[in-house]
Amino acid sequence: MSLSFKGHTVVVTGAGGGLGKSYSLLFASRGANVVVNDFNAAAAQKVVDEITKAGGKAVVNTSSVSDGAAVIKTAVDNFGTVTILINNAGILRDKGFKNMSDKEWDQITEVHLKGAFACTKAAWPLFRKQKFGRVINTASAAGIYGNFGQANYSAAKMGLIAFSKTLAREGAKYNIKSTAIAPMAASAMTETILPPEMLAKLSPDYVAPFVAAICHPDGPDASGKVFELGAGFIAELRWERSNGTVFKTDASFTPSAVKEKWNEVIDFTNPYYPSAVTDVDSQGKLEAAKKLSSNKQSSPPVRFDGQTVVITGAGAGLGRAYALMYGKLGANVVVNDVSEKGANAVVEEVVKVGGKAAAAVCSAEDGEKIVQVALEKFGGVHVLIANAGILRDKSFQAMTEQEWDIVLAVHLRGTYKCAKAVWPIFQKQKYGRIVTTCSQVGIYGNFGQANYSTAKAGIMGLTRTLAIEGKKYNIIANVIAPSAGTAMTSTVWPQEMVDAFKPDFIAPIVGYLTSKDNVETTGSLFEILGGWAAQTRWQRAGGYGFATVKPYTIEDVIAKWDKITDFNDGRAWHPTSSGESMQQIINNFKEEPAKSKL
Repeated sequence: MSLSFKGHTVVVTGAGGGLGKSYSLLFASRGANVVVNDFNAAAAQKVVDEITKAGGKAVVNTSSVSDGAAVIKTAVDNFGTVTILINNAGILRDKGFKNMSDKEWDQITEVHLKGAFACTKAAWPLFRKQKFGRVINTASAAGIYGNFGQANYSAAKMGLIAFSKTLAREGAKYNIKSTAIAPMAASAMTETILPPEMLAKLSPDYVAPFVAAICHPDGPDASGKVFELGAGFIAELRWERSNGTVFKTDASFTPSAVKEKWNEVIDFTNPYYPSAVTDVDSQGKLEAAKKLSSNKQSSPPVRFDGQTVVITGAGAGLGRAYALMYGKLGANVVVNDVSEKGANAVVEEVVKVGGKAAAAVCSAEDGEKIVQVALEKFGGVHVLIANAGILRDKSFQAMTEQEWDIVLAVHLRGTYKCAKAVWPIFQKQKYGRIVTTCSQVGIYGNFGQANYSTAKAGIMGLTRTLAIEGKKYNIIANVIAPSAGTAMTSTVWPQEMVDAFKPDFIAPIVGYLTSKDNVETTGSLFEILGGWAAQTRWQRAGGYGFATVKPYTIEDVIAKWDKITDFNDGRAWHPTSSGESMQQIINNFKEEPAKSKL
């Protein structure tokens, strides 16, 4: 029996061509009302005409996706409600990071992130009221793995994955399901770089049935999940975490101790598969750390003599702990904070422990100003710790546009601006170390933190691209997800946790990652708390490849769901680049599915 969407209204953004057009035609052919959104009115009208000619129902909307209220209003005015939202609109502004302009950064985050937020925000009250809603957010392999020349795009696309995971958590009790997809399909964008025979196999029609299947009320539950797909191949992604290692949390917990045990941190021999911020025995790790004997130190020790370290948000908490550590290890420290009192107090503390320090009192978005202080006071910069952050927690239903914007600005744009300011210096001297700050919320999503989780995941996508672009210049970039008792966490944690999980227990990992001793680990993600550190990476299911003779159907997806999502059949693996990811899709360019996939 074929599944019908009769009675459903689907809003598809960026639907004038490519994937959006394919979605619109398929949903309409199964009985749905469709709102075809595109800034190109002629293209959108053409899709609507094609639908109505075939007996379907569709209307045009030409609003910017950042005006989500106007997009959703078209659905309500014409069809009474919306039940399915596909955030598909996107643009590219590719450029090497050194040459990327603020405008090119802002345009991408505006369309991809603000657009998805605005459209979903407008649809959310309707979804809650009718106790049904489906949201599909369009990520990309560039967001998952990073990609050269796409720092802006990879940041936005990775941000959408955490956005999807948080929406899934908040929507669960209202039967609102949210999924992130990373599709590979022929479009106006890919036509310029791929040959015609490849484009034919990469038709959007080999993506659309999957999206329709997970949107149907009787479809498989894909909420909070991530999928890569193209050319008939579909596979689920999940997080895999190393068992990691625990350090004694005393004065012997130094970057030198971390260097000594680094192979244990990145050992995936006994991995596990977390799906929530609570999926770690934090108290157990802390207790285990207490029972250890003092940490063995590497020789020679990790030091930063003659190097200048820039730390944002360093007036308290984690940033302060970092500043004191670097000061003790011989570095010049630039203490950035919006609080003049906080910044100056930390400068004094660093000087007291024998270090050199200077304050840079401004927002993290003033990256050039911060780096200028480093150049004026110390003549250079070698390490950037992008740590500044704020919280504006609110359920998605209650979150304001302002609360969304400010969190994205401080966390994601602030990290971009500081990295942008140090980049030409790092390139010129053929040396640089960057650690950016994600959060477990950015990895797994979390109720009431749609803005924060999106920003933090965006930082992850940005950092992976920086690692790729920086490699030939000896610029190493990694991202951490720390849990520590700070002014920020004290608003949501009990006091005993704040006291136990000290910022000092994060600093040594950051110290090792940013040292000249670290020459290999780059583009990686680490979860850290209470003396424990582990690496977290993507794992992809072996997936299923439908034949590319003709498009598969919605019903085919449901029939093969177990295969698409099977991580335990011996075929799961760990792609580390968009090229590796793409290869499995290219391997599906054939008449029949491979026997191994049956």
